[in-house]
Amino acid sequence: MAQQHQKVTVVVSDNAGELIGANVLVKGTTNGNVTDIDGRVVLQDVPANAVLEISFIGYKTKEVPVKGQNLIRVTLSEDSETLDEVVVVGYGTMEKKQVTSAVTSLSANDMMKGVGGADITTSLQGKISGLLLQNNGSANAGTTIQLRGMTSINAGRSPLIVIDGFPGGDIRSINLDDVKSIDVLKDASAGAIYGTRAASGVILITTKSGSNTNGKAKLTYSTELSKKQDYGKPEMLSADEYRAHNVGIDYGDDVDWWEELINDNNFSQKHNLTLELGTENAQIFTSFFYQKNEGIAIDDSRQDYGGRINANFKLFDGWLEIRPNVDYRQAWRNNNWPNFQQALRNNPTRSPYDPDSESGYNVWTGETLDYNVLANSALYDYEGLDRWFKPEVSLKLNVKAIPGLSYTQTIGYESRQWELHQFRSRYHLDEVNNSRTGWAKLEFSKTENLTSEGYATYVKELEGGHSLNAVAGYSYFENNGENFYAENYNFDVEGIRFWDIGKGSYLSDGKAGMGSGKNITERLFALYARANYSYNDKYMVTATIRHEGSSKFSTQNRWGNFWALSGGWRISNEKFMEKAYWVNDLKLRFGYGVTGNNDFSSSFMANVLGSDAYWMLPNGTWAYSYGKTQNINENLGWEEKKEWNIGLDFSFFDNRLYGKFDYYRRKIDNMIYEVKVPQPPFTQGTQWQNIGAMESKGWEFEIGGDIIRNKDFVWTSKVNLAHNTGKILTLWGNNTYYNGNSFPTPGTPGDAARMEEGSTIGSFYLWKFAGFDDDGNFLLYNKEGEVIPAAEKTEADKQYIGNYVPKIMLGWNNSFMYKNFDLSINMRSWIKFDVYNMINMYFGIQGIDECNVLKEAYGKFNHIRGEKQICDYYLEDGTFLKIDAISLGYSLSLKEYSKWLDKLRIYATVGNVGMFTKYSGVNPEVDIAGWDKGTERFDGLYPLVRTYTLGLQISF
Repeated sequence: MAQQHQKVTVVVSDNAGELIGANVLVKGTTNGNVTDIDGRVVLQDVPANAVLEISFIGYKTKEVPVKGQNLIRVTLSEDSETLDEVVVVGYGTMEKKQVTSAVTSLSANDMMKGVGGADITTSLQGKISGLLLQNNGSANAGTTIQLRGMTSINAGRSPLIVIDGFPGGDIRSINLDDVKSIDVLKDASAGAIYGTRAASGVILITTKSGSNTNGKAKLTYSTELSKKQDYGKPEMLSADEYRAHNVGIDYGDDVDWWEELINDNNFSQKHNLTLELGTENAQIFTSFFYQKNEGIAIDDSRQDYGGRINANFKLFDGWLEIRPNVDYRQAWRNNNWPNFQQALRNNPTRSPYDPDSESGYNVWTGETLDYNVLANSALYDYEGLDRWFKPEVSLKLNVKAIPGLSYTQTIGYESRQWELHQFRSRYHLDEVNNSRTGWAKLEFSKTENLTSEGYATYVKELEGGHSLNAVAGYSYFENNGENFYAENYNFDVEGIRFWDIGKGSYLSDGKAGMGSGKNITERLFALYARANYSYNDKYMVTATIRHEGSSKFSTQNRWGNFWALSGGWRISNEKFMEKAYWVNDLKLRFGYGVTGNNDFSSSFMANVLGSDAYWMLPNGTWAYSYGKTQNINENLGWEEKKEWNIGLDFSFFDNRLYGKFDYYRRKIDNMIYEVKVPQPPFTQGTQWQNIGAMESKGWEFEIGGDIIRNKDFVWTSKVNLAHNTGKILTLWGNNTYYNGNSFPTPGTPGDAARMEEGSTIGSFYLWKFAGFDDDGNFLLYNKEGEVIPAAEKTEADKQYIGNYVPKIMLGWNNSFMYKNFDLSINMRSWIKFDVYNMINMYFGIQGIDECNVLKEAYGKFNHIRGEKQICDYYLEDGTFLKIDAISLGYSLSLKEYSKWLDKLRIYATVGNVGMFTKYSGVNPEVDIAGWDKGTERFDGLYPLVRTYTLGLQISF
């Protein structure tokens, strides 16, 4: 019997009235359209037994059966931070309302688009309270990631990255367009199930997977075209000013060395293609991308391409699910961007070019602080190649005979390869100085990770309001690596570069270099379990245990137990809250957990042998031979973090206002340091030992709300704030200290940081400025508080001054939607912290070996004549407010124009828009991830970059 088809009119509204632009689709087909100004849409040829799928951004998707009706009225409800959201946690998922730990979740829509960057972290800036993400803006920059402050001194301080359930992932390998969600496990009660790798938190990245498209293929193409602009460069003397002040030799030219190193013709592009196809029992998601990213500096570029296949198959009536994933990415890198500190030093009257030279560059010698930085970059070739290959498969057995019981087995392999090809021309300064005719080097390294995870899950809703979510399993991880290199000098032919490396004369002379190595195999094995119990979604408790062993330790000290206990009380579900109708959710959380830190070299406990080293023989004499190169400490153990966290989640006014507050305190024991030991009995002078303890504490506050929401206009604003302080509790011996943050030449200024028992993380260790004498020399305070000439200072006169850890780190994200238009503005602020201005210190004083100086050297700092001093004269308040990105977009449904097209979105984004600050240097957003940071250094300086991006996305 033929199926009846009909015309159906659908009217979509919410509590405020009709909704314009709501999507109405006959489920499983491409027959659909969007509602007009009256919230109405008419669909033709609709089967009488069809199901309509109605969706709109910010509202819950609703499915409505037609049942032969010609007019259907649908009311959508808002979907702002709903309690039924699923949060990814270790080895499973959990409804948001049942989470008892500190967890922050982002969806793909929460991430900034069009902001560029070397990896996905650029799109996460300011989105997660307590998460620090720092890089210098280069196209090849690596990102420092730190969550809730420092967790170690010598071991790793970055969170564990888990990609699609596989721990130990590399965030650089992820394509932003593949990301579905990111969940951050902040406290120890959330991360304890990952044991020794969770001391610094856990970032769980879930990539997109296929869905049931009723057998219809869905194709999406997106592209971004970007242009970069530098701004905020230091104001150095021009050529005319250099001559006027008689700073050095006048060579007669007019050169802006900074601008010579800028790539004004940069152009970046990205193209991404995704294909999705699925039925009820088989779904597949594929993506392919190409990206060319050119930095603002010359010789700073990369080209990436890669692809991903995620699939899901259900067999035997749902008893078995198979999820194979394959991901490949490679990045070709030219990471040879020039030394911008030299652009500050160089004489602006000397040209970088020489038309009479065979190289075309003016390469001069004999000057320590002044060389042709442009030539050094142009006459040096750097070609790096990163490769990631990650095949993995997950098999899930659903035990239908016992509802809620399943077993998941996953196996994953990851190969990371790095190749580096380098060549220096015979005209390069290094080759000229050493009377050589070129240098070539080839490097290769490979890392292989093997992961096997197996766990059983039991989820059960019991009578009387009881529910249980439990998981138990094992984890195995193995890491191996190897490397080699070859280098040679003196080549007759330059054009072949490194591709005939054996032709250099150093090989026949016996002076060429060659080396290889194999990493010590690292293995981890663990048994773990977690149980979450809930009663009427009112009282919740979660317990976690992980028993783990690491090959990095001796056999008698290899195993450790890591555990956590947390609980939650949903106050809003109590009877006394019944009249508080405006409260949707109010939950109090408390958690305590213990995690370890396994992120250090496997060589710390290895019996390492080496050649050409002094070794003590059995008779007590020393011989130059092949022997042990480090002392083994059989008692070396885990660094261990103990942390408690108390939090409050809230949602008010029909979920229009929502947020959370967390206060935490953590203590890290058994910190690993390399300490001095006597010789004999030890063969070497140092040994790794557990000698220290550190604590940190802080709070985080997140609040968001739909300030305005009606059928035409929506304004959503989210703010997050974080505060953290840290302190060294103990070190080996009462008088032990470590100095850090050493300042470079010229001169010997010394160090600006000291770590010792009782010191606060972030403090500077400086001489206190007392003024200047009549000759412009620095005056300082000694330890007695007396004013002394700088020449009479001693190390004992230093004191702790200022702190570079911000009192508050703030993120403020706003999104506006008006009909088909959308606008987002993302801002960040660091409030009340200190920055040491090294640029002013080194380039604000006249008469340094004919080097160029800041204009302020003859203005604001004109009175200074003496040797620079590491003192608080150069310490400034770095407080800033930064506009990370502004993005404007327009979305349009294309279904009424073509049966092949679905929707179109175009957008324009300005990244790194600008900064408001009173700081006098280039950039107050300095490196603060460590105990000896907080300085705007000129070594490693990279220009500030503003990015302009035009993006397009079209779905078929």
